[in-house]
Amino acid sequence: MTTDHALAPLELGDSVIDSEDDDPGEAIVIWRPDDGTIADWEYEMDDRTVTTAEENPDYSDDEQLVVVAFRNALDSHWPGWEEVTDEQLYEGTTERDINQYGFPEPRLEPIEPGELEAQWLDGLADRLEGAGWDVTREPTELVVTQFGETYRITAEGTVEGDGNYSTPLENLIELEQE
Repeated sequence: MTTDHALAPLELGDSVIDSEDDDPGEAIVIWRPDDGTIADWEYEMDDRTVTTAEENPDYSDDEQLVVVAFRNALDSHWPGWEEVTDEQLYEGTTERDINQYGFPEPRLEPIEPGELEAQWLDGLADRLEGAGWDVTREPTELVVTQFGETYRITAEGTVEGDGNYSTPLENLIELEQE
């Protein structure tokens, strides 16, 4: 319970991860009921009904309930979900039978959208720094400079910037993503 949401509660549309998962996936907050607690969220598991409180015994039963859907499920089952209003997320996932998961709010950690997909950039940044490049790390991109030429490298692997190092950077990215 390292995250304190008392000052900044999660909001609809926020990107989050499960802070207790060793290999978390990006999830999107789709519902945060005003008076909902983890004791209120019931679901079927192994032919029985359980609550989020029962599955999270380290948390108080009256913790704020936050319901999420995983980004990969949204992307594959609901093209265009990012264009709907935050208030339409819960209803839209329900209509499309996209799995929804209830969590105690303190268990979720906010992240930048797409941040997990950009983790490969850390290795690239280390390589470039080792080769003498100036590297500025952003959550979903790198800004790199060498001999007065600046390039932006995105999580998708694109290189923005025209100069002598554009093609070598693209080749290095190809190697890094293999």
